[in-house]
Amino acid sequence: MVRANISFLVVCALTLAACGREEASGPVAARNARAVTDIVARVGGSPIAAADVAARMTAEGLDAGTALDRLIEDELLLQEATRRGITADREQQRAAERVMVRAMLHDLEKDLTPQSVPAEEVRADFEAQREKLQVPERRSSWHILVKDSSDAGKSLAESIQSEVRAAKDPRTVFERYAEDGDAETALEVTAEDLPPIALRSGIEQPYKDALFAARSTGPLDSLVETSYGWHVIVLTEILPGERKTLRDVEDEIRTRLSYKKRFERLAEVVRAREADGLVDYDEEGVALLLAMPGLPERSQ
Repeated sequence: MVRANISFLVVCALTLAACGREEASGPVAARNARAVTDIVARVGGSPIAAADVAARMTAEGLDAGTALDRLIEDELLLQEATRRGITADREQQRAAERVMVRAMLHDLEKDLTPQSVPAEEVRADFEAQREKLQVPERRSSWHILVKDSSDAGKSLAESIQSEVRAAKDPRTVFERYAEDGDAETALEVTAEDLPPIALRSGIEQPYKDALFAARSTGPLDSLVETSYGWHVIVLTEILPGERKTLRDVEDEIRTRLSYKKRFERLAEVVRAREADGLVDYDEEGVALLLAMPGLPERSQ
């Protein structure tokens, strides 16, 4: 509770501090000068200074409460790594913290391997994601669009469709309209390739209905009208759906769940070290932090 309250006060005070940036003098100036070095918390005896909080806020664009929390968590993990016999030079602590956490993760890998995940957990995860794991049938196409829903637009689309159906290679018609549009009328004509889409894709329903009603690849029998205008559509590929089994994705699920368990174990380490009473806030130091006349902008 103390931790939460202090974090809240830090946030509020630093917000208000921006309103009073006049240069201080006398006792106030002295108090502000001390603020950058005064201790706001101790973790297992190791101090965290107001300046550390300010530096973390500036470097990562964090609010004061989050910056303080992360500094505490880093120190807890560092001390836990040291307790396990993973040591490093304190003068290189910033880099050492990352090395130590990686070393702890390496140790966890030995205990929490993908193979160690219980079969029932793998099955439960598979069932929870069954729908996401199924790949529906998808269809690729290209279309030539006359961006006009009038009779004139439909007439031009019918003419283009006749060209497509009569062409030895319908793609040549597509390329001509893709490059030049329609030079003979004032109507706008475009040509576009579409990637594979499923029936649930976010494309207008008339287009999807016509595409998935086709029995085979090639030009569709009829024009399709959408809010964009008239479409001449050619179905180019049908990609069958896939129904993945547990066997297909078991290795992937085991790996993901083992990673999750490792990070959960690290979080447990942090909580356990906090529960041991290793975190102690210095009320006076926090008060001095609150008196600081603002912090620099986040570094770019």
